[in-house]
Amino acid sequence: MFNISLLFALTFSIGIQCASSLDTSDVIKDGFAFEMIMTKFNVLEDRLLQIANQSEKRIVYKFCSAVPSSGVYEIQPEKPFKQPITVLCDQEYESGGWIVIQHRFDGSTNFYRNWKEYKNGFGNLEGEFWLGLDRIYHLTVSIPHELIVLLEDFEGNKTIAKYDLFEIGHEDQKYVVTKIGAYSGTAGDSFSGTKNMKFSTFDADNDTWENQCAVTFAGAWWYSNCHSSNLNGKYLRGETKEYATAMEWSTFRGHHYALKTSKMMIRPKGHSKLPV
Repeated sequence: MFNISLLFALTFSIGIQCASSLDTSDVIKDGFAFEMIMTKFNVLEDRLLQIANQSEKRIVYKFCSAVPSSGVYEIQPEKPFKQPITVLCDQEYESGGWIVIQHRFDGSTNFYRNWKEYKNGFGNLEGEFWLGLDRIYHLTVSIPHELIVLLEDFEGNKTIAKYDLFEIGHEDQKYVVTKIGAYSGTAGDSFSGTKNMKFSTFDADNDTWENQCAVTFAGAWWYSNCHSSNLNGKYLRGETKEYATAMEWSTFRGHHYALKTSKMMIRPKGHSKLPV
C-alpha cells in the first residue's frame, strides 16, 4: 500500500504542476485544458485503486501443507470453520504442513493466564503464543491430527516427542484429551498421561488432585495428579530449586530444570495427500 499511496501523491503533484503551467486566461476562458488534465488524473486514480484492491485480496489456503513457506497465513480447513483462521505454518520440519499451537523461546509472554485467554488464544504468532483451545479443538476434531513437541534446553540439546494421533474435546468437556496416539522420539513420553485429562487454569480447576495443580505449579495444562509435563509453566532458566513449576518435560530434564524452548505443532495425518 505504501507504493500505491506514493504513486497517488506523485500523480496528484504532477497534475497540479501541469495545471499551474497553463496560461491562466485559457483556463478561465473555457476550462478545457484543466478539465482534460483532471479527467486523465481520475482515470489514473481509478486504475491505481483497482491495482491496490487486487494486491490486497486475501489468499486463503485450505491447509498449511499448501502454503509456499513457513510463516503466518490464513487457512480454512473443512467444517466447522465458517471463517478463515490465522495460524503460523511450519514448512521446515519433517516435510512441513504443521500448524504451531504453542511456541515459547524467550519468556517475553506471560503464560499464567485464565481460562478465557487459553480458550481464545493469546500472544503474537510471530513471537511467543498459545493458539487457543477452541481452535485446537476445531482443528483436531475435523480430521485426525498428529502432534509433535520440539524442545531445547539451555545447553543446546534438542529433542522431540511425536504422537501419531491427538484430539481434544470441546469446551463443555473442558477440552479433555480424547485421543493420544503412539509415542516416538527422543524426549521420552511425558504426555500420554494427559489422556482423558481436562484442561485446567488457575481459575478453572479440572484436575484430579485434591489441591489445584495450575496454581501450585504455576501453569495451565491437562493436569491429572499433577503432571509429567508442564509446557505452559514458568519461564525460568535451566536448573531451578522450584519443583515442577517451570516449563518442563520430566523425561527430558526432570522436574528441576526449566527448558529454553518449546514448540507444539499439529498437522492432519497423511498431510501430503491433502487438497490445496
